[in-house]
Amino acid sequence: MGKLRKRSHSKKIGHKIGEVKMTIYLHCEGFTDYAVIPHILQKALNINDLDIQWITRDMLKKVKTYRKSNISISGHYKLIKSLATYSLLHNCKYIVYHQDGDNNYSENYNKIVCEFIPLKQIGFNCLAVVPKETIESWLLSDENAYPLKPSNPKLPLNPEDLWGQRNDSNSNHPKNIFSKVLKQFNLIDNRDTYAQIAEKINIEILENRCPISFGQFIKDTQELLI
Repeated sequence: MGKLRKRSHSKKIGHKIGEVKMTIYLHCEGFTDYAVIPHILQKALNINDLDIQWITRDMLKKVKTYRKSNISISGHYKLIKSLATYSLLHNCKYIVYHQDGDNNYSENYNKIVCEFIPLKQIGFNCLAVVPKETIESWLLSDENAYPLKPSNPKLPLNPEDLWGQRNDSNSNHPKNIFSKVLKQFNLIDNRDTYAQIAEKINIEILENRCPISFGQFIKDTQELLI
């Protein structure tokens, strides 16, 4: 079912103690994103003993930036610095930060990458996850991830091109289209459903249907392991 177990200090997908060789600290923009991105990371990195720790916004707000680490502070994306501080205090230098493109993909992606520069200079391995336009765009890429081939509506050929007013149910906003796709299978629009679809997605199909943002993500995951 793709459920991820909760822990008191973070949330983690199933790796037994003693098996962990690589740990990543992940912050996502929303809670349904946490259901998707660990599965996508696992597929993209192809590391069997990958340990993904979920770090929430509330947790990061409690973090005092560890100034002795030479982590610079800027007015933008302070949560990235808090994520780096949190991971450093837990002896980890692999961080993943997610934010949807929200009709401003290039600017959002570039801002995150710029915030990574001083962190990389002190040894951090950083990865930006920026779907164009939302994580639902990625979930609308592979018809084989659904119980049957979606037909009413069908999956869009170019899900990255979807956009519209979120509060207009008739618009082509990715969240609206995704909800309509789920309804034809009587699937509830919740975190478990997001996880189930993400778990079944073929990332080669995803890269073909979402070449801009997922193509960049695949390239960046390769650099994460260098």
